[in-house]
Amino acid sequence: MKKNNPKVIIIIGIIFMLSCILFYAGQFLFYPRNEEAAGFETAPQTPAEEVRPFPVEYRNVSAVINGQKQQIFLLEFDPLDDRIEFKPVLSYDNVFGYEKLSEICMRTGAYAAINGGFFYESGDPVGMVVIDGKPIINATGADPILIIDEKGVSFQKIFSQLAFYAQGEKTYINKLNRTGLDGNIILYTNEYGSTNRASIKNTSVRIENGVVTSIIRDTQQEVTIKKDSLLLSFFGKSSSLPDRLGIKSGDEINIEMEPKIEGAYDAYECGCMLVENGMSVVPDEYRWIGTLQNRDPRTAIGIKEDGRVVLIVVDGRQPGYSTGFTGKELADYLISIGIKNAAMLDGGATSQMYAGGVLKNKPSYRGIERPVAGAFILKLKQ
Repeated sequence: MKKNNPKVIIIIGIIFMLSCILFYAGQFLFYPRNEEAAGFETAPQTPAEEVRPFPVEYRNVSAVINGQKQQIFLLEFDPLDDRIEFKPVLSYDNVFGYEKLSEICMRTGAYAAINGGFFYESGDPVGMVVIDGKPIINATGADPILIIDEKGVSFQKIFSQLAFYAQGEKTYINKLNRTGLDGNIILYTNEYGSTNRASIKNTSVRIENGVVTSIIRDTQQEVTIKKDSLLLSFFGKSSSLPDRLGIKSGDEINIEMEPKIEGAYDAYECGCMLVENGMSVVPDEYRWIGTLQNRDPRTAIGIKEDGRVVLIVVDGRQPGYSTGFTGKELADYLISIGIKNAAMLDGGATSQMYAGGVLKNKPSYRGIERPVAGAFILKLKQ
């Protein structure tokens, strides 16, 4: 028997190895390599989700303006951002009373808040308030109204008038949620409190779902305002008007506010205008403040050309830390940062900003929070 040639065996081995290599290489070169080749569908590849910046921009500006040190606090945001809810609130959701901004934020779940506009001694706002589309105080026509709706935020001058229709007759209502004086017709809602606080003779008509449920005639007592109902009170010499109109239980009473603002909206009556169409319009004096030529703590709300809103608080009355602005200095500063329209809010020791669980500024009221009658809040939607 002849022995095998070693060279032949080596050549055969090399050929076998090359054949294996070519076979496996062909699997990758000429056949599909993914799951589709086996009858499976692959999940579509989606780009990484776009990361949106935080919807509220906070800034603390330390500056020397006209030779004076100033501490300026700003919140800027787009009111049309779907992650934001911007609205006015009243202390404890009532016409009367005071509440700290930190308490308001905790109660409402708000991320930030600034103090609102001017108010009377008991905390009742001096002008129009509409929250979640529900009128609480009617507009005086004296000052600009901040309107918040699906279009964004704007200032409007409004004098609102209420009227009711009964037995086919239209009768004007003097005011909404105000103290009743002789001859007045006043409409009350739950936000006013548990009663109409009447101190003189009145006849009150209780209305639920647009229907008269009871009439309390010629009483010298306060009349209860039931939850989710309206109370139409006729004071003094007007107390006989319901009988003269023939109003009785079961009647339908339609109440309207003119002008009628369509759609869902919030509204709040601010102080005087500071900036209009990019120009300073600050008066020398304003009835709720007095002179605007002193340097004091200030709070204001401004709107940029693109609709973005800026809430601003300037500390004051604290030499060496922050002096505060005159009205003109505040307007000039707002214009310098691109504000087209702006209005004053309450100032002095009430000027405060709270955000992210912290009081951002140093109020002139001993550097601590001072309870306020109302506020603007920013809520972040989940």
